[in-house]
Amino acid sequence: MGIFLALFVHLAAAGAPDFYVEAGAFATREEAAGAVVLAKKAGLSPRIVKRFVVNHGFEFVLVIDGLGDEKTADTTAAALEKATSLHTFVLSPGGAPEPVAPADEARTPAQWVASVAEALGGPSGGSDALARGAVVHFVFERTLRVGDKEVTFTQDYWRDGTNRRLDVKTYGAGTDSVAVTTAATAWIKTGATVTPRDIGVLVGTIDAFSPESILTVALGAVDMLHAPEVQRFTLLEGAENGLRLGTGGDESSEGLAWIDIDPKTSLLDGVRFVTGAGPIEWDLRTWKEVAPGVVVPMEIHVRRADGRHETVKVKTLEILSKSPDGEFAP
Repeated sequence: MGIFLALFVHLAAAGAPDFYVEAGAFATREEAAGAVVLAKKAGLSPRIVKRFVVNHGFEFVLVIDGLGDEKTADTTAAALEKATSLHTFVLSPGGAPEPVAPADEARTPAQWVASVAEALGGPSGGSDALARGAVVHFVFERTLRVGDKEVTFTQDYWRDGTNRRLDVKTYGAGTDSVAVTTAATAWIKTGATVTPRDIGVLVGTIDAFSPESILTVALGAVDMLHAPEVQRFTLLEGAENGLRLGTGGDESSEGLAWIDIDPKTSLLDGVRFVTGAGPIEWDLRTWKEVAPGVVVPMEIHVRRADGRHETVKVKTLEILSKSPDGEFAP
């Protein structure tokens, strides 16, 4: 794991400091938040970063950046390791990118990547900004082919602390359901039947429909752009509109293959990611800032190597201070 983390290169901010510290690899944001509490008691202020690891999935790490020299980074790493008992790494992004040129055509790939990261909320935006919200409400339509029919489902997701709720409407293509978890109970209602479930298992099932899971390419884009292959990006042919940056290889290696950028907004038009099961492509349309630092596309088209295609349309994504009364009641 240490080798993997050490490969990450920060391209997201012009004038970035020379060193930063990373620690831990957690399966959930809640576990990482527990380590943050320990770090804050020691006077440290790490942030939680969500990352995608090929053949492993998503994980959460602690990051302390803004460290101007190696001595400060070493001291910070030692303090973080003592406070959390986590193995800690001191990393260097290899220097800051050159200042962005006034003309778009003069920008380097690294400068375009930095511009995209800034447009998507920067290091503290995206999934990090969403995690800071007290209550998250997310409603989306998902259209995909099931057998020889194209069907649409609506998922209505709520998150309030440890509480979760998912209301699924199938419009006759399946069975409608409501799933709820709290700190003390978990259950699923289908029709008039209420069935108790394991809390931990059901939380994972419901969170598979969270905005972080469905809108990963948007909410996790800043961390995705820190992947080691991004430092090899060059300008490529093939973008329908705007410009395409990518490795230009034969895609024999798993990872981010290319991104399409709208040069007017620095937002993503498309993404291609190569997995062990083949490439996945996302078309991202109608971007909107739904909360400070949370910028997402209202429509996504996903194409997979096996021919599967699905469309996601965001109806609601909001951060609230309080959930409706009785939302998680049995």
